[in-house]
Amino acid sequence: MTGVVSRDECLHLNDILGVKTLAGCHNLKHELPNRDDRFTNSASQPFSEDETKHRSSWLMPRMARRMTRTSKHHVSQWRTEVNVNAGECDKLRKLLSERMGSVADGEEHLPAACKKL
Repeated sequence: MTGVVSRDECLHLNDILGVKTLAGCHNLKHELPNRDDRFTNSASQPFSEDETKHRSSWLMPRMARRMTRTSKHHVSQWRTEVNVNAGECDKLRKLLSERMGSVADGEEHLPAACKKL
C-alpha cells in the first residue's frame, strides 16, 4: 500500500532532514530557477550571440513534435508525485524521531500519508 506526500510536506521534510529525506522530495529543492544556467559562454563576454539565440534552435522543431501532453518528457509530466510505502515511512519515522529527540515529536512532523499507513 502506498501514499502520496504533498509538495508542502516534502519541503518541510527537506528543512528538517536535509539530504536524508525522500529522493522525490530532495529533488524539489533543486529546481531549475535555482541553478546558474545562463546563455552566455563566459564572464569575459557577457553579451554574446548565445544570449539572444537558443543554444539548440535547430533541434526544437523536431523535439516539439514529440513533446505533446501525453509524452512522459512533456514539461507537465516532469514533477511526478512522491509515493511512499510502509518501508519508507518506517525509515522516515526513525529519522524524524532521531532528529527531533522524541518519538512524539517525530510523529508530529510525519507526512499525512505515513500516518495513514
